[in-house]
Amino acid sequence: MKTKFALVLSGGGFNGAFQVGALKYISEKWKSISGSDKPMKFDIISGVSAGAINGALVAMNELSLLHDLWVNKIGKNGASEIYTSAVIDTASKEDKLKFRLDKKELTKQLLENIDLKLSFFGKLGIIFSKEKRQSFIDSAMEQLGNAIKSNLHKVKSIADNTPLHLKLGQYLDRRKIKDTVFTCGFVSLNSGMYHSVKHSDFETPEDFVNGVLASTAMPAVWKPVEKVSFYEGSNRVTSLNNIDGGIMNVSPLGDVIKLINEDPEECRYKIIVLNCNSGFPKVQDFQNKSIGEITMRAIYELSLTEIFNNDVSHFLQMNELVQQFGEFGKNVQLRSASKRPIKAFDAIVVNPDRNVEMGNSLVANEKLIYQRMAHGYANAQKAFLV
Repeated sequence: MKTKFALVLSGGGFNGAFQVGALKYISEKWKSISGSDKPMKFDIISGVSAGAINGALVAMNELSLLHDLWVNKIGKNGASEIYTSAVIDTASKEDKLKFRLDKKELTKQLLENIDLKLSFFGKLGIIFSKEKRQSFIDSAMEQLGNAIKSNLHKVKSIADNTPLHLKLGQYLDRRKIKDTVFTCGFVSLNSGMYHSVKHSDFETPEDFVNGVLASTAMPAVWKPVEKVSFYEGSNRVTSLNNIDGGIMNVSPLGDVIKLINEDPEECRYKIIVLNCNSGFPKVQDFQNKSIGEITMRAIYELSLTEIFNNDVSHFLQMNELVQQFGEFGKNVQLRSASKRPIKAFDAIVVNPDRNVEMGNSLVANEKLIYQRMAHGYANAQKAFLV
């Protein structure tokens, strides 16, 4: 029976470099893994967040572009290749997230159109009159408060991912995706729905780029992607204010299984899951951490790690049960609620080691990128044993 291959790529910010290292090993050993003399090729690829970017480039068969992005761009130039920020120091070469305030940018965002200018005689009045000084201060504080209040709704995030958007526009071309189904996942804030969309179902090439961008848009860190249009069958859907798919589906394993079950061809599937997190959050002292660091810890390390653990653990447990049943119940077919036969899969999960420090997912420098890639390569080697 023919064997097909599916690739699942989780989210993880700059820890996505772990997947790049793992993919390098898999590509080098593809003949041993697949039995094919042809270059690495997956029949199904599904990714969210950083995994959506990596998956799109793998689906396009552009491993050189994938390497260029992570090594020559992010590795050499750091986080500024992907985002800018008025509160995060993207030029920092340190291994930890470093905060700094860009007063000019913050003033531009929060104090737009405010005018505290005084005439010559007004300045004289402030100098010589305590009462006028206090009146001016009171008036200025009121104007500042009103300006912040009126502009606060415009502040959607602590960082701007325009550099990433421009790169995706340059790199992504869905016409290069052949004989592979690629999907990326994102969530609409308006509807609260998770969408997993095939590359061929986006309405336009721009929607494809925006869909991948939306999949990476970590809420509070980057602003939502305003609009993504795609087709569900013959129905055109426009999803509004879209954010990181990892919020609801940190590992798009379910998306891949759904596509496998829709495959009309009689074949067996091998699923490769590349996760960017060990599944065990590191112990840290958060006594004097900032609001940004607390948000990152609570949402992107603790909550999403728990979601991933539950999803993957549930899949592996169910998969093992189905395999055992297949050994003892050869004449009985397990079926789902929709009456579809339940299949067992040959699945390999590649994770970072628990005792290896991957670093903050918003931090990138040359040393960290190479460490993450090397760890991905080494752990893929251990997982496949070839």
